[in-house]
Amino acid sequence: MQNIFQFIIPAAIIGFVLYRRIRRSIGFQLYKQRRLIVRMSIFSILFVLILGVSFSHPISLLYDFLGAAAGGLTLMYAIRKSLFEMKEDGLYYRTHIWIESFILFVFLSRFIYRFTNWGSFSQSAAVAGSNPNQVNMAFTSDPISRAVFFLLAVYYIGFYFYVWKKGKTLLQETESKPTIQI
Repeated sequence: MQNIFQFIIPAAIIGFVLYRRIRRSIGFQLYKQRRLIVRMSIFSILFVLILGVSFSHPISLLYDFLGAAAGGLTLMYAIRKSLFEMKEDGLYYRTHIWIESFILFVFLSRFIYRFTNWGSFSQSAAVAGSNPNQVNMAFTSDPISRAVFFLLAVYYIGFYFYVWKKGKTLLQETESKPTIQI
C-alpha cells in the first residue's frame, strides 16, 4: 500500500501543477504587476544560473543560443498579437491562441519526455558514480532540454516585461481619463 502512495502522491502534485499551468496559459489573464515581476525575476535568475553552467560546456552555448533565438522570434510574434482588455475587475491580457498553444505544447512535450525517460536518466546518473564531473555531464548532456528552457525563458521574460510595461501604461491612461457622471 505504501508503494502505491509513493507514486500517487507525486503524480497528483505534478497533475495539479500541470492543470494550473494549462489553465493559466490559455485565455485572458488578470494583470497583476507583482506576479509579473516575480515571474520575470525567477526566470531571469534561472536563465543566468544555467547560462553560467554553459560556460563549462561550450557546446551547450550553441543550444542555449538556438533556444533563446527561437524564444525571441516567438516573443516578437506574441507581442504583435497581444490583446489587452479592460473589464470591471481590472485589466486583462492574452496573446494569440496559437502562440499560447505552441508554448504549452513545447513545455508539456519536453516535460512528458523527461518524465517518461526519468528511469533511464537516473540510471545513467547512478552509473556515473560518485565522480562529480560525470554526474554533471549526465545532467547537462540533454541539449534539447536546454534549448527548450532558453526558448521558454526568453519568451516568458520578454512577454512578462512587455505586459508589465504596457499594462502600467494602460492603467495610467485609464486613471487619467476624466469620468463623466450623469
